[in-house]
Amino acid sequence: MTVQTKTKVKRYAAYAVILFLAHILQNILPIFPEILAVRPVLLISAAVCIAVFEGEVVGAVAGLTAGALWDTVTVTADGYNAFYLMAVCAACGVMLRVFMRNNIITYIMMNTSITMFYFLSYVLFFITARGIDGGTAMLLRYYLPMCIYSLLLTPFWYMLIRAVNRKFSYDYTEY
Repeated sequence: MTVQTKTKVKRYAAYAVILFLAHILQNILPIFPEILAVRPVLLISAAVCIAVFEGEVVGAVAGLTAGALWDTVTVTADGYNAFYLMAVCAACGVMLRVFMRNNIITYIMMNTSITMFYFLSYVLFFITARGIDGGTAMLLRYYLPMCIYSLLLTPFWYMLIRAVNRKFSYDYTEY
């Protein structure tokens, strides 16, 4: 195994650990305090950030992994989280490769739009479409504060994933 391959394996393993820890912190351990009776969603930001740094293929795998982990504890989604995160992370990777540069402002803009669209589509598909009354009230009372709380943690994910990416990057000048 070459040095470059070993470095990639270490980086991808670190990403897997980060996604698993985000899943644990989001769904199992209530580490983050509840604000307005909501806790943050961590898996969207972590998967999108990996896609920003790694591109469309690794981003799609990270999104699929994060969504599948999230779907294991969700009663109603039935694979929606895995499909959604895989699609948007692949799109993020393509957009960054073709149109944009990787910086924190770009990541915050992408993560904000993806997170807001997730919550709006979730309310539309899983609350309003099923005929549950009070979808707008739930959106304003529960899902919008959850979205804002999740987005406040966005810079943390960028710094963490950037540190992992730099730590486990292959430097051609070393060898």
